[in-house]
Formats: sequence, C-alpha cells, structure tokens
Amino acid sequence: MINMEENLSINIIVREEKQGKKKLFIVNNEELGVADFGENLEEAIDNFKKSVRLYLDAYPEKRKLLVKEENPVLVSRIFL
Repeated sequence: MINMEENLSINIIVREEKQGKKKLFIVNNEELGVADFGENLEEAIDNFKKSVRLYLDAYPEKRKLLVKEENPVLVSRIFL
C-alpha cells in the first residue's frame, strides 16, 4: 500500500470533453498510463488519485516514475 505521507508528485494533463450535452473532465498521466474522469474538476482529480493508488498497489515498481518534491511544479496553458 502507498504511504501517502511521502511527498510524491505526478504530472497530469486535464482536458474537458463533451459527451452529448454533458461536460466531463479527464485527468491522465502519460508516464503511468493512468486516466480517470469526473463531472467536475474536483471529482476528476479525486477519481484519478484513487486510480493511481490502486495502480501503484498493483505495480509498486512503477513508484520510481514519481518524483519526491516539496513544491510541485504547476504547468498550464495560456491562450494568446
């Protein structure tokens, strides 16, 4: 089981998609190949964190792909 007290960080990509009239937020990580979604950003991130925990419980060797950082880096996109 993952010790969540460690300062591990993971890069994520968040995108918004429409499914019919519904909006979904999709969160994924390229290094692990884990993705999840939710009807709002908070739900999508919570679901993604649960999925990553389950993934790392099943594949603990993949933990080496995560970075231990005190201050995670925020990457965003701006439109000009």
